Amino acid sequence: MRLPRQFPVRGASHAGHALARRVAVKVGGQEDALKADLKAVASIRVPPVYEAAFQRWQKALPDTVRLEATTRGPLAIGLGNPSPFEVGLTLHHTYGVPYLPGSALKGLALRAAWRNGVPADVVRAIFGDTTSAGFVTFWDGWLVPGQTDLLQLDTVTVHHPQYYGDGGEWPTDFDDPNPVAFLSVRPGLRFELRVGGPSEHAAYAARLLEWSLTHLGLGGKTNAGYGGFAVEREKSEAEREAERVAAEAAERERQAAEEAKKAEGRAHTLRQRIAGMNPGKAKAELPPLLQQIDDLPPPLRRETAQLLLERLQGDNRTKGDKALLKPVRARLEDGE
Repeated sequence: MRLPRQFPVRGASHAGHALARRVAVKVGGQEDALKADLKAVASIRVPPVYEAAFQRWQKALPDTVRLEATTRGPLAIGLGNPSPFEVGLTLHHTYGVPYLPGSALKGLALRAAWRNGVPADVVRAIFGDTTSAGFVTFWDGWLVPGQTDLLQLDTVTVHHPQYYGDGGEWPTDFDDPNPVAFLSVRPGLRFELRVGGPSEHAAYAARLLEWSLTHLGLGGKTNAGYGGFAVEREKSEAEREAERVAAEAAERERQAAEEAKKAEGRAHTLRQRIAGMNPGKAKAELPPLLQQIDDLPPPLRRETAQLLLERLQGDNRTKGDKALLKPVRARLEDGE
């Protein structure tokens, strides 16, 4: 039979307290009642005092690296926590809202360091070891205020309960699946994270945390798509300066490429004019032609002047005219 309880779930103002004290212990045949209780817990709103607490937390950590992480799928932290209905969930002790424990974030960032081959001395400096503490502090990630519908009803199905229980029976296709209802954090929720410590160490640790939240995931059931985040990391002053320098260099390269393209177009037009020119009228055509050649970049200027010289030297009317050829040869000498 279902155990009696003193307070109903409806009307509760703290989701964590409701899960621990108001949801009845699961009893066979009462799955629908349990789901109704969990839905009631999921509908509990963020307490009004939470936003002020969040702002105090922000002000208390001014010199830290800031990240904003948004859940891309469900999030299930603390599935193994003690719970009256088999599956636990980590919620803030005071405010009853989802949060990201700093210890879990630190462990996840450490996994990223191992995965990416970070040198042992760097790992020791950031995370510490059994002989000394690390330089970096991973603070709890707080839920960004103003969001609603924080939790959702979820289900995990145990397809072979006897096998996963005491192991007394081998799994077969004739086993009865056992769906277990639980609560998880819904996709699309935003959390603010802070990493503190010496600026270089904290910035490096924040990059590790960003990578791990994006590629590894936090909490349980990550292989099933849980725990993934989209992360926006606040850049350090050095990173912003490097990005500015890189952007300026890219813009210069773009402008140079555009100018080179235009110059090549002008050179192509001049090559066509040279190929079709009348050497008999070279004295009249040469001055404006040379002026346009002078406007080209040095490599194209030399190439076009060489083509003009060959055109003039290849015609009997101009090949012996030293006065005519002299300014063309001068362009070739200037290009050397």
